[in-house]
Amino acid sequence: MRTSRIAATAAAVVVGLTLSGCGGDDSTAKAGNASSSSPSSTPADGQTESAPAEQPEGESGGAGSQEGTPDQGSAGQGSGGTGTKPERCHTDDLTITASDATIGGDTTKTVAVKLLNKSDRECSIKGFAGVNLLSSEGAIPATRRDQKDAGTVLKSGEPTYFGIFYKANESGGSGVRIKGLVVTPPDEKKSVTLKWPGEPSLPVTDSPDPTVEIGPMGSVGQGG
Repeated sequence: MRTSRIAATAAAVVVGLTLSGCGGDDSTAKAGNASSSSPSSTPADGQTESAPAEQPEGESGGAGSQEGTPDQGSAGQGSGGTGTKPERCHTDDLTITASDATIGGDTTKTVAVKLLNKSDRECSIKGFAGVNLLSSEGAIPATRRDQKDAGTVLKSGEPTYFGIFYKANESGGSGVRIKGLVVTPPDEKKSVTLKWPGEPSLPVTDSPDPTVEIGPMGSVGQGG
């Protein structure tokens, strides 16, 4: 009988332990699930917070590189000369000559200055040249007329012209004798000195009106 009671008691203890182990597994599983869901929620929250922060950066970076590509392409096309004005004409790019272009009977005389692009590239030219007449009385600077031009692109071998306008000496006296002509292309510092092709002298005058005027590029056609 004592042996039977001990066996029964041991069996009851085993059953209790078995039931307790199942409950522990369930609660452990629940605790494990709870603990696993709790830590996993933290990385998930972290990813949710970091992903929007990182994703726009990535998107903006991608968009920036996409936008940058067309800009670089446009810049490349611009440097190719398709949408950009060529470099300006330098003095060494030009053959500069002057000729009398006065139309008979005009009281205002005209000298046409020709600027020919002798380089192997296109070049742009705009505005007024610097002009001085060399005379017995010193240099006579030309006054700019109130004219404007839109600019000209000269192909290789192509010319443009501008005019020098002046009053001839009709006083009967010697006047101011002209010895030469100095021309500086627009925006340049290097000049060329030419033989003066016009009337040999200008009148001596006290008038405030300019004795010599010039027009911008393209202000006259081909000289005679």
